[in-house]
Amino acid sequence: MSAGSDTDRDALKRAAAEAAVELVRDGMVVGLGTGSTAAFAVEALARRHRQGLRFVGIPTSERTAAQARAAGLTLSSFAEHRQIDLTIDGADEVERSTLNLIKGLGGALLREKIVASASRQLAIIVDDAKLVDRLGTHAPVPVEVVTFGMEVVRSALEVFAADVRPRLVPSGDLFVTDGGNRILDCRFAGPIADPARLEDRIRRIVGVVESGLFIGRADPVFVADSQGVHRLDSARAHRGTPPVLVLMGVSGAGKTTIAEQLEARLGWPFEEGDALHPEANVAKMHAGIPLTDADRQPWLESVAGWIDRQRAQRQPGIITCSALKRSYRRIVVGDRPEVRLVYLRGSRDVMVDHLAKRSGHFMPASLLQSQIDTLEEPGPDEDPLIVDVGPPASDVADQIIRRLSQDSGKSSDARDDHP
Repeated sequence: MSAGSDTDRDALKRAAAEAAVELVRDGMVVGLGTGSTAAFAVEALARRHRQGLRFVGIPTSERTAAQARAAGLTLSSFAEHRQIDLTIDGADEVERSTLNLIKGLGGALLREKIVASASRQLAIIVDDAKLVDRLGTHAPVPVEVVTFGMEVVRSALEVFAADVRPRLVPSGDLFVTDGGNRILDCRFAGPIADPARLEDRIRRIVGVVESGLFIGRADPVFVADSQGVHRLDSARAHRGTPPVLVLMGVSGAGKTTIAEQLEARLGWPFEEGDALHPEANVAKMHAGIPLTDADRQPWLESVAGWIDRQRAQRQPGIITCSALKRSYRRIVVGDRPEVRLVYLRGSRDVMVDHLAKRSGHFMPASLLQSQIDTLEEPGPDEDPLIVDVGPPASDVADQIIRRLSQDSGKSSDARDDHP
């Protein structure tokens, strides 16, 4: 890259940083990220501090701490503040549809993740070169490991990673993190299809401290390109947050398959609604006997109970539920602002085709027509997200995530317009 293009790229990063810093308000505790892009945010914060904005910062690295002190910013720590209002940081890759991240090429991934996990909001600033359709397209996944037994950890990672390399400094010595650990940079045989599962798999290896996969944490992301700065909002941003998705539709709509795709992409907990049926219901359906409203009542209450447990824990979630009638949806959705109905719509032929490929489920294909006859499609007043299920499940999941992100962006605009 030429010196001129380096200058242009820095200008984009600076513009994204300026936009993110506008989120800071008086009295906030602000997490200060690490890296070249985050350094521009510290500069912008210093300027606002000189203009009278008062806040305290918790840095994610010694390098950022030194920059902040030199700029006259007041720093604090978790000893004084257990929770951070807003963290502003950069990223090495941002997955467009989910805002999942790869971070840590600057070497501060452990502290960055600690700070992000303690933050009410994590704002990410990048230039457009960092946007990808799937994580792992360009950047490796950094994995911070303890020094003792690093070779053993490397061997464990090589079971599923295509290439694992210790990070070195220019002198050829091993890179040492602020925590005294080492970093192994991992590349995989293509883009990462299931980042949430990969994060969990890496975490299970003894000797791993943390990975650079940040799943479901970013919101919003400010992206700068030649046209200006654009704000991307997470699917988590919803009229009630965090959201719980109810995937509804008749048997054969692909509710479970699509929910599993969403779970893999978003990293949200998933509950198979059919598993909540009482044994008596399972026996009736297995015998080909349609359920009555009275049969469904305890099942719908169990679905609503799972949703309420997610809400009480302030956790997002995904649950499948046929929810065929409006009266059923009043039990499951009710006045819960966090719940978003996702209606999987399709023709009878599509459903029949899906059911023909399914095996081991207690509900026979013979009950499909009774479900179609019972179905009351959700109306506009129920604010459903309607998607057609003819395409592959992965494409349907991508469409749902994209639509949720678009809707959350509109909600954000509305909140900005009506303080």
